[in-house]
Amino acid sequence: MTARTVLLASLVALLTGLGAPAQAAPLTLRDLRALVRFGTPHFSPDGARIAVRTIRADFIHDRWDSTLRVIRVAGDSMHTLVRGMRDLHAVRWTRSGHSIAFIAAANGQPPQVYEVPLAGGTPRLISDAPNGVEQFSFSPDGRTLAYVTADDSPISAAERRAHHDLFAIHDDDYLIERPPVASEIWLQPLPGGAPRQLTHGAGSVLETAPPFGGGITAPSWSSDGRWIVYTRQADADDGDSDRTTIMAVNVATGVERRIGSHLSYEYAPRFAPHGTALAYLYPHGPGPLSVMDFYVGSPQGAARDVSAALGRNLRANFAWLPNGKALIGIADARIDSRVFVQPLGGPGRALDLGRLQALSIAVSSRGALAVVADDTTRAPELYVLHTLTSAPVRLTHFNARFGTYAYPLSVEVQWRTSHGQLSDGILTYPNGYMPGKRYPLVVFSHGGPEAASIQHFDADEIGPLRLLFAARGYLVFEPNYRGSDNLGTAHEHAIFRDPGVGPDNDVIAGIDMLESKGIVDRARIAAVGHSYGGFMTSWLIGHQHFWRCAVVADGVTDWTEEYELSGAGNLAWTRDSLGGSPWDPRSAALYRSGSPITYAGDITTPTLILSGTDDVTVPITEALALYHALASRHVPVKFLGIPGAHHMPQDPVHRALFYRAMLRWVTHYLGA
Repeated sequence: MTARTVLLASLVALLTGLGAPAQAAPLTLRDLRALVRFGTPHFSPDGARIAVRTIRADFIHDRWDSTLRVIRVAGDSMHTLVRGMRDLHAVRWTRSGHSIAFIAAANGQPPQVYEVPLAGGTPRLISDAPNGVEQFSFSPDGRTLAYVTADDSPISAAERRAHHDLFAIHDDDYLIERPPVASEIWLQPLPGGAPRQLTHGAGSVLETAPPFGGGITAPSWSSDGRWIVYTRQADADDGDSDRTTIMAVNVATGVERRIGSHLSYEYAPRFAPHGTALAYLYPHGPGPLSVMDFYVGSPQGAARDVSAALGRNLRANFAWLPNGKALIGIADARIDSRVFVQPLGGPGRALDLGRLQALSIAVSSRGALAVVADDTTRAPELYVLHTLTSAPVRLTHFNARFGTYAYPLSVEVQWRTSHGQLSDGILTYPNGYMPGKRYPLVVFSHGGPEAASIQHFDADEIGPLRLLFAARGYLVFEPNYRGSDNLGTAHEHAIFRDPGVGPDNDVIAGIDMLESKGIVDRARIAAVGHSYGGFMTSWLIGHQHFWRCAVVADGVTDWTEEYELSGAGNLAWTRDSLGGSPWDPRSAALYRSGSPITYAGDITTPTLILSGTDDVTVPITEALALYHALASRHVPVKFLGIPGAHHMPQDPVHRALFYRAMLRWVTHYLGA
């Protein structure tokens, strides 16, 4: 038997072993309206219960509805506490464990903190911040609420009415309409009393998305209640979320201490359950274009990197184990989203979750682990590991209906490029795959690029497209080109001053690898991508001309515009990825040679362009430039604007239309 025959026989066995009944139908976009999503779980102080949000799409009112639920870890009961409150998020247990707090908006007012008894009842307002609450946490004794709120605008309502409202602009996005204002930490005595402002001065509590990794997190209290640690940005401008440091502020005096030794790229501080040790994220190096490591320090001592040997891009949703001797976090590893345990001394390791892909985690005071997880054929549910070595136990069955559909087979593929670079990715076979037949191919490039294509059910930018394209009889290839965060820091850093040529080499080599298997219809290949994946798509169709069609969604096409016009940290991303600004002689030429718009005159591929009208991460101006470059040369092109959308539609109706437009465009050109 030849190696090819063995491969095909193994594939048939895998396909027949998926367990779907013979009459099962593949998923449709409409079926996915019933999908229940989950927020981050939170354990009660005694570890016996988990509070979690379930989130459903309301297509009639075009919104996401959150329901706050409490589930016993023993798995013997679940009850609903709150439903119907708008924008309910940031769930936290109070210190007594007798109630749960959260942020929500009610009666048209700014978001505030509410508290609801565990026994049920009407939520009670416990904050009164005129400008709303952005983040919050409770003191260890439960007697003080720390919350983050925006300062008042320096321009009064009277000045606005009189049009005396000119303001200074610095590193802000092109849609800015009013002066940026800082966010600060305030302390609210409980159960009542006047709040007082804790942090002051230049800068702001971080409330803008960072450029490479890290994230926005709530203030964290030390176990003795003396200190609060947080991420401070040097100013309030949304383009400067790289200029961050970890600060510890004394609760009694307001005196602050800097924890780390860096003036940028420090994020997500969190105190240990006991003592004054704290952990935060900082890039491994070289430079910020690398994986994020755990650093551990204290208000009294210097910080050190404890996960350098792990080589994984750790996310901001991490936790301490209850003994304070190890951290637990999520990171991509090949095509998996895995949970890692990192001791303060010694090597880290991945937990065994089987095929489950972690979406969010929490750790209890007893050392149990709650995980929201899914995989390519299982919709997300909440699981618990009673110990770190035990098997996951499913606690919820909200998405049981999705077990009745027919799913395609997704597998990992690896290859080496002509440069010797190792890459991997996901290959999904079409429903009803027949060995020996050649199929149309959809190449989907993920965004970031400090992310990866992972075996999720309906998450990340590809969302439902993997399943929907496979249901139409297409192979779906998701390459984790260099710049992706799933193969270590060298793979991620490999796009430094090489945004297009190297990743292009990776993607084309991956397509060649698939063609060598004899499964690809070379005449029917589509390129699809979002954000940096949109950059990759517009780059690919400007350099190769075998593509049948393409979709560029919120895609970067011009690095100069990205530097000059964007917010959300992309000014810093562009500068620190290309090695300088557009006006630096060392990097100026790369801004042109590394931009897809430079090669748009060579594009002949029919292209669908999508962009949100309020996107400040990738301004719509870049989509307009690509559209005119194609339309003026009579290349088949369609440009769809999404009203009010930022960097992907956030409401369910526009989100569904976004994916439907991609699906229809590709189906039109690839056929059945």
